[in-house]
Parts: sequence; structure tokens; C-alpha cells
Amino acid sequence: MIGRRAFLTGAGAGAAAVVVGFDPLGGGWVTRAEAAARPERSSFARVPELDGELALDAASRDAVTTDLGNIVHQRPRAVLRPGSVRDVSRMVRFCREHRVPVAPRGQAHTTYGQGLADGLVIEMRSLRRIHALTADRAEVDAGIHWMELAKAAFARTPRRTPPVLTGYTQLTVGGTLSVGGIGGIVGGLDSGLQVDHVRELEVVTGTGEVVRCSRRRRSDLFDAVLGGLGQCGIITKAVLDLVPAKERARTYLLGYDDNARFFRDLRILIERPGIDHVYAEFTSAGTSPTYTIHATVFHEPAAPPKDGPLLAGVSATPEIQDTGYLEYVFSIDTLIDEVRATQGWDRLVKPWFDVWLPGETVERYLGDVLKTLTPKDIGPLGAGLLYPQRRSEKGRPLPRVPEAGASPWMFVIDINTVAEGPDVEPGYVAEMLARNERLYARTRDEYGGTLYPIGSVPMTARDWRAHFGDVWPKLRAAKRRYDPDGVLTPGQGVFGHRD
Repeated sequence: MIGRRAFLTGAGAGAAAVVVGFDPLGGGWVTRAEAAARPERSSFARVPELDGELALDAASRDAVTTDLGNIVHQRPRAVLRPGSVRDVSRMVRFCREHRVPVAPRGQAHTTYGQGLADGLVIEMRSLRRIHALTADRAEVDAGIHWMELAKAAFARTPRRTPPVLTGYTQLTVGGTLSVGGIGGIVGGLDSGLQVDHVRELEVVTGTGEVVRCSRRRRSDLFDAVLGGLGQCGIITKAVLDLVPAKERARTYLLGYDDNARFFRDLRILIERPGIDHVYAEFTSAGTSPTYTIHATVFHEPAAPPKDGPLLAGVSATPEIQDTGYLEYVFSIDTLIDEVRATQGWDRLVKPWFDVWLPGETVERYLGDVLKTLTPKDIGPLGAGLLYPQRRSEKGRPLPRVPEAGASPWMFVIDINTVAEGPDVEPGYVAEMLARNERLYARTRDEYGGTLYPIGSVPMTARDWRAHFGDVWPKLRAAKRRYDPDGVLTPGQGVFGHRD
């Protein structure tokens, strides 16, 4: 590894391991020992001075060869742990000059190699400061977890919270803003997506330029980066909305074994004043699907919810759970941390499938698709999830969602398949990827759905053009302007990088 002192003095990692440059012809980094042994290679390009670390050791590189899915594996040539935004800028500029692909890495919670690269991987968790926290906004580094921000905001007086939080909150701010950030545990009904609550960004473009952008300043970059899959810039800081937070959460759990009853009650609850958040789980064994609605109200201890009016007209008998706000917000994290500790979660293969459905077709979609699934299609540790989103609250051009229709709602559907163990049977991955391709084609062509691009769906550059639709020309123009040599985030394959 090279840090600033090691770079200047040769100390720390040992003189033989100190990187002093990059060999454009050989496509590899040059150590001091190699440079001394082969003076004819004196024309190598010198690595810029860094505040953080550039790691070339096998352990560092092996640690970032895959993502949550454990399907795609790609070993980078080097790993940057930046000590500053300047490090990100300097190394992107350097990599652009030498045509080295660059991928930022938060928690790598995608499942099909979207954040991998064979060149330089930047571990954004190295940048995780909260720079400012006020009553209505927070300025944070892109590598901070939403969990860390939620805890800090809730500790303020008066209490605050981000208006939209993903179900699993140990994800980085930069990572979820790059894909959209759905309201998995907070928000969604009347709060839009996480990208709808960004006031300003600091971005390192594919040319190495550090840019502050917003709706009014460099808006083309702002629009292209939020939900833009890392194609035009690396988010390094974000200024985000904060809103008041209640102290308590009451959740009503309602179970169903009938598609029509489930959707009837779901539509009542997402339109019911006083209900703050709704999501649903589903399972299927190829016969009758089962559903569980989670409907939550945030409140102060002195003013608990009135259960009767909130549940009027609902056919299922609820189970009621009362918790503190943060206990509720981190409930999915608690579950995942448990299976991580007991079931080897991080090593399991996860060929996830994630799409948007318009409100007009979602009931028919689940009624049709769930009949085709077997226990293998979800797995003992997997989950089927449904998240409602009021269309009028989504204000950003990306992520791409279904075309507007008669329904004011749209829904994210997740079939979060998890293999039973780390050693999958031969053909399992190919079978699940083929299933995802079939499901996506059906979702798009029969039901008007679009991709939520965190899952495992093989996509060609032509598929991506069709996916982005009328937004594609603006995204392509931003790519040409801000990443003209195409070095950023090749793993998505949006502009043809993927093999």
C-alpha cells in the first residue's frame, strides 16, 4: 500500500512494495524495486501523490473481486482507499490518461458485478464524515452509511431523520443515490425516492474534475448522476434533506393467502391518512401465494395511533408491534446481521430480480408470476418484496420507471433469490440468470415494467438504450461530456463496456 508518507519516503509497506508508477505498455503498476532492476522502463508514468492508500496486495484486491451476488468475479489491478476527494480526482485523472477502468465501491450491494472493474476500485467507505447537520439538512461524504446518518440525525434536539430510508440501512449514501434509493423502511408513500431529497452533490467526473452541482448549477450532471448508475461521475459528497422524526413506531402485520384480498387491503392502506409507510412480503411454492403487509405509523408516546380508524375496511386481523423509531428503522439490518453471523450470508449466491411495475398491472403480474415460482426461486433465506411508490412524488428523471397511466401508484417488486449454501449445484447460476432474463422480458413487454438495476439481469448496450428510452439522449450527452473516454463504472455495461 502507498500512503502519502510511504510514497515520499519509501517507508511503511517496505521499499520493495512501494509503487512509483504505471507501465502503460504492460498495463501494470511499477514498484520501486522493479524500476531499479529495469532502468529501461524509466518512461513509466509516475503515480500522483496521495493522502490515502493505493493497495496492490492480493488480500486487498481479492476482497473486492465480487459483490453481494457472488455471481460475477473480477479482480482489479489496484484498490484506492482515498484520504481525500483530491485522491479520487487525481487517480481518476491518472486512470483516464492511461485508459484504466475505474469503479467506485460502497457496500457493493448489487448482485451482478455492477460495481466491479479490472482496473482501479475506489473504496468509498474511506470517505465517511458528516460535515454538517442542521434542522433541515445534512452534508455528508458519499461513503457514510444511511444507518450512521439516521443515528446522528435522531440524536439531535429536536430529532431528525432522512425522509426516505432503504430497508437495509448499512448502504452508502453514494451507492443508493446512484441507483435511486427506494423507501424500503421509511418513505415511499408521500416522500418519493432518496434522489428526490438531494439538494447538492460534489462529484468527480470521468475527467477528474471536482464539480458541485444541483438543480440550478450544472443541472445536466446533477440529473445524470442521481440514478445514473455511476456512468458520468463519482459522488463524493451530498447535501440531503432532513425532516422531523417521531419517537415511536407502530406496525400492523396483516396476512393473506388470496391475491385479490391482499391487493384490496393494500390499496386501502396506502391511501389511508395517518399510515406513514407500507411494504409487503410474499412467498410462493407454485400453488397459492402468501402475503404479509407491514403498515407503520410513526408517533409520539403521548399520542399513540387509533387502531380502529386506521384499519377500517381491512379484512385481515392484525398483529401489532410497537417499537422505538430507530429499532424499527434498523429491523432489516438486525435480520441480515443475524443471518450473516449464523448462515454465512456474505458467501451465498444471490441472483436477485428487481423491477418497477405500474399500478395498473401489478396485481395481475404477481397473480401470474407467482404461480410459476418454486421454492428454489426464492430459497430458504430469500424474500419476495413489494414496495409502493406514489408516482407524483418522484421528481427526478432517473431512475427509469414505467410510463404514467391511470394509476397514481407504481411498485418495486423484488424476488430476492438466495441459494441454500455457498456451494451451488452445477448450472444453478445459469438457470437463475435465464429465469431473470425471461421474467424481465415478460415484465417489460406484457406488463409495462422497467428494471431497477441492482439485480442479476444480463443486459446488452442495446437493452440499456431501450431501458432508458427518451432519457437516453441526455444520458449519452452527459457521458460524452463528463466521461469522454469511458473509464467510469464499466461493470454496468451501459455503454458497451461489459463483456
